[in-house]
Amino acid sequence: MSEVPGDLQTWTTTWRFDPAGTCRQTVITESLAEGFPRTTERACAWSTNSGEVAISFVGGGTVTFDFSFAALDPDRLVLDGFEYQRLA
Repeated sequence: MSEVPGDLQTWTTTWRFDPAGTCRQTVITESLAEGFPRTTERACAWSTNSGEVAISFVGGGTVTFDFSFAALDPDRLVLDGFEYQRLA
């Protein structure tokens, strides 16, 4: 998606973490200029070490995030300062 001057965009990111160490990232990007949402899904694997989670994407690329749980609530995951709430 290309950048358009004056465009307004929103991103919604959903993570799914499986206890077995696999994951999936779904990003929905909506652009006012385009008028429709675009969805990108990426399969991955994850592991933790000392307050960090390493996510390796299928096809290449690894990112590492600091992680914690907001108010020690296991339904409120914080990755690099961004909070994600567990979906039912």
